[in-house]
Amino acid sequence: MLLIAFYFVLSTLAAECSEAHRTTCGNDKCERIGDTEICTECAANGNVPINGIYKTHGSEETVAAGCKNGSDSPPSDVKVCIKCVSANYFLFKGGCYKADEVPGNTICQAAGAAGICDACKDGYFKNPVKPLDNTKQSCIACNDTEGADYNIGVLNCAICMAPETSGTSGGDKKSATCKSCLEGYYGENPLTCTQCKDNNCAVCLGAGMGKCTKCKSSPGTGKEYLEITDIPGKSGECIEASKCTGTHFPATDSGSNKVCVLCSEVNNNGVADCNTCTSTPTGDSSNTVTVKCTECTTPETNKPNVAGTRCFTCSIDECSNCSENDVCEKCGSNKKVSPGRKSCMDSCPENSTDDNSVCVCNSGYSPDSNGTSCVAMSTNKSGLSTGAIAGISVAAVVVVAGLVGFLCWWFICRGKV
Repeated sequence: MLLIAFYFVLSTLAAECSEAHRTTCGNDKCERIGDTEICTECAANGNVPINGIYKTHGSEETVAAGCKNGSDSPPSDVKVCIKCVSANYFLFKGGCYKADEVPGNTICQAAGAAGICDACKDGYFKNPVKPLDNTKQSCIACNDTEGADYNIGVLNCAICMAPETSGTSGGDKKSATCKSCLEGYYGENPLTCTQCKDNNCAVCLGAGMGKCTKCKSSPGTGKEYLEITDIPGKSGECIEASKCTGTHFPATDSGSNKVCVLCSEVNNNGVADCNTCTSTPTGDSSNTVTVKCTECTTPETNKPNVAGTRCFTCSIDECSNCSENDVCEKCGSNKKVSPGRKSCMDSCPENSTDDNSVCVCNSGYSPDSNGTSCVAMSTNKSGLSTGAIAGISVAAVVVVAGLVGFLCWWFICRGKV
């Protein structure tokens, strides 16, 4: 709701009219409600603003709105509406506005009696003047410092509460109580709104640099990504995506805010235990990026896999990437990964093939127990000598023969007794 208020709240400073209103509105008699430019006073008598647009006093729109001059006659001698007498219309900034159409529906929440708005939208407060009739402006923008009937808003305020009682003539103006400021401003109680110091900041915690908590979406500046520099305060500065590199990468968080986050932030598609990384957009509509870890937080003992998707324990000398804990995937210094992936070698051993600097045992061969050589799959890998193997074999034969003899004695000889 606050974002809606930020977007639609009226700019209360008179502005030069665009080409569309330049010839029909008075000098500097244009303002904006969101994307809609409104005319607040026409250039010539007999023409008045209806829904913010110049209309002649006898037009169908003027009659339907019930726009009148001070004597309840058609506004042929004035440049603004003095009152609005039709149901579902209300008076605002010299014109009559329909409560359920743009731009009136961005100001009025619920129409009341003819010519009056009963409840105002966020970003506006109901005029506390008594009585509030169809000659009075029903809603006043929270940032309108000119106001109406001696009731004014607060400069750069977005959401506010109306004064409890109306101001009066003689300089006794009553100001609304601001609850939150417009984008790019901050305030303290009682709320006055001051511009944030950080460039392109939308929301900040207070005075000084590095207090931003959200950046504006403004491609023109490029500084749309929030980099947290004060971790306890969760605040920082707005930077360009091209500056968000090394230990950080640009991302879009769950609230659709553009943030510059640490490579290790898993919640934003980062890689656990990663210190430095690179990122590339996924290319789909999700605004996500693919992160590749290039260095883990403890590079002496942990290394990323080649894909950069995980960090593993990797204490193997000269190994630059591990695919599992202490399983080398790639070596540095032009070394080769050993057949057992437990070490790095200058060249691949006999009976192996160099496959992109990884030694792979040829068909019929497998790594030995040290993982540094390739031996025939039928070859003894136990490390026992031939004599030892022969001795074990003889012993096995003796044991089997003895067992057979015993069984024969038991079943044959004993059976004759």
